[in-house]
Amino acid sequence: MVIIYHAANSLDANMIKGLLEQCEIQAFIQGEYLQGGAGELPAANLVTVSVINSHEIEAKQIIAAWHSAPIIEEETITPLGDGLNVAF
Repeated sequence: MVIIYHAANSLDANMIKGLLEQCEIQAFIQGEYLQGGAGELPAANLVTVSVINSHEIEAKQIIAAWHSAPIIEEETITPLGDGLNVAF
């Protein structure tokens, strides 16, 4: 196993794990519950996401693509009639 991502927190780690699992790459979170034990101490690099070694390159590429994707600020809904809506 190889660590491919240092998460800011548990939510961040679970988002990355879910992203990888959508691409059929099994991911594992380590240190998810250590943040609670740190109290007021700085809790940096406690939560990580790992994959098996053979998926390292593919997983890193998926994460890089996700990080570089544009952020859509707002979605507008246009009614088409008959109760149908389309998002643009």
